Amino acid sequence: MYKFYFGTFKNQKFDLIERYRYDKYGDEKLLCKFGITHNNDAAKRFDPSINDGYQKSKKYLDWDIKIEFSRSFDTKEEAEAYEKYWLEEEYPKTGYTKVWVEKALGCPTMDYYTEATGISELRLLTKRQKGRTLRMMYEEREKANAESV
Repeated sequence: MYKFYFGTFKNQKFDLIERYRYDKYGDEKLLCKFGITHNNDAAKRFDPSINDGYQKSKKYLDWDIKIEFSRSFDTKEEAEAYEKYWLEEEYPKTGYTKVWVEKALGCPTMDYYTEATGISELRLLTKRQKGRTLRMMYEEREKANAESV
């Protein structure tokens, strides 16, 4: 069983620098993560005290991580396909939501979070985009659950 998850990541050590904090309409921006894990509790993916096969870093402790959505899939391929949709179709890495995390936070070096796997895949979404994304995910999960009954 694999789990897709979506969460917000707020750095407790560095703040977003001013030009990354709001969109042109004044909507606040948040660093968000689309990912997959084999953990039943998706937040454990980023807990450095848990040995679960993932490369871990104490730098995960710099982040307040809130998993806001998760969905279980029978296979890794299904979970990866769902993640790929969000990372390539909705919020592609060539789009405006993909940022260099260390640059957006004003970190002292551009490889500050390299050892903290998964951090480089964060997307910078407005609160409005986050809400739309969550609404779509919950509706899709509800529809999939209803079809499987």
